[in-house]
Amino acid sequence: MSTTSTPYSTRPSTPTTAAAAASLPAILCLHGGGTSGLIFKIQLRNLLQHLRPYFRLIFLDAPYPSPAGPNVLPAFADVGPYYRWMPAEDFSSRGLEAGVREQEDAARRTRESILEVVREGRRGKGEAEGRGEIVGVLGFSQGARMSAGLLADQEEGRADGEMPRFGFGVLLCGSYPPYSLSNAGKSPLDWAGKRDEHGTLLPPRPEEVIHIPSVHVRGLLDPHLEKGRRLGRYFAGEEEEEEEGEEEWSGYGYGDRKGDGVTKVVLEFEMGHHLPQAAGDVSSGGKAATKEIVDAILRVSAPYHGKGTFGDGGTSQPNGI
Repeated sequence: MSTTSTPYSTRPSTPTTAAAAASLPAILCLHGGGTSGLIFKIQLRNLLQHLRPYFRLIFLDAPYPSPAGPNVLPAFADVGPYYRWMPAEDFSSRGLEAGVREQEDAARRTRESILEVVREGRRGKGEAEGRGEIVGVLGFSQGARMSAGLLADQEEGRADGEMPRFGFGVLLCGSYPPYSLSNAGKSPLDWAGKRDEHGTLLPPRPEEVIHIPSVHVRGLLDPHLEKGRRLGRYFAGEEEEEEEGEEEWSGYGYGDRKGDGVTKVVLEFEMGHHLPQAAGDVSSGGKAATKEIVDAILRVSAPYHGKGTFGDGGTSQPNGI
C-alpha cells in the first residue's frame, strides 16, 4: 500500500560540509558485471544527488577482469578496465569440482576486497575514510546478487566478523540466487527440485529468508526480470499489487513492516536492464521514477538518518536508535 506523507526525496535538506559528510553513515556499492566502481558512480549520478545529504557512497571494483558488460559500450569505451564479481559459471566444460573451487576463490577475493575497504576506512584512508559506519549495501545486476549474498550471510550468522553490519539492502535489476561469500562451495547444481532456464522453481526454505529491510528495483522489459523476482522471494515481505484508488506507486507497493520500519519495497518500471534516466530510456518515468527509488531507499534506511518511518510523515524516531 502507499502513503500520503511527503516523500523524503522532495523534502529540503541542508548541504553537508566535508567534515559533516565524513560522519555520515555509508552505503557499500557493488557494480554490475563488466563495469567498474567508477562507471557505477557515473551510472548512479541521478540517485547520488538525492542520497548525498544522508549517506556516503563507497564504490568498489570487483576482483576479476572482464570484457565490457551490456550497455557499457560505446558510452564507456574509454573508462576501462572492466571487472566482474565472479568467474563465468561454466560447469560443463571444466567439471563441477573445478567450478565450485572457482566460486570459492571468487568469494574469497570479493570478501577480501570488501574487508580491505573497511579496514582502510577505519585507518582513515581510501574512499571509505570517514567516521560514519557502513550501514547498507547497494548493488546492480551481478552486484545485486552479491549484495543479497552478503545479507544472507549476515542473516544466517555466517558473515566474517570484520564485515559491516548491514541494516538494509538495495537490489537494482538483481539476478538470482544470492551469492554467499561464506558458503560459495554450494554449487547451484546442488539445489534440489524442479528447474527451468532461470534456476530452481522452489521457494527458499524458511531458514533462508532474509528479514533485513530491502528495496528491489526491476525492469519489466529486462530479460532477467524473472531472476530478479525469484531473488525477491528470499526477502521477507509480501509483494502485493497496488489496489484501485490508492496513490500511484509504480508496479508494486510496500510489503510487511518489520518493527517500526519497512521490511520490503518493490518497484517495477517499464525499462530494460538499466536504471531510470539511463541513455535512451524513454519509458521508465525518468526523474519521477528516480525519486520513487530514492524515496524507497530513505524509507527502509530511516533508522540511520532520523527522518522517520514509513507512514508517519517523517517525524518519529525508531526505538533503540
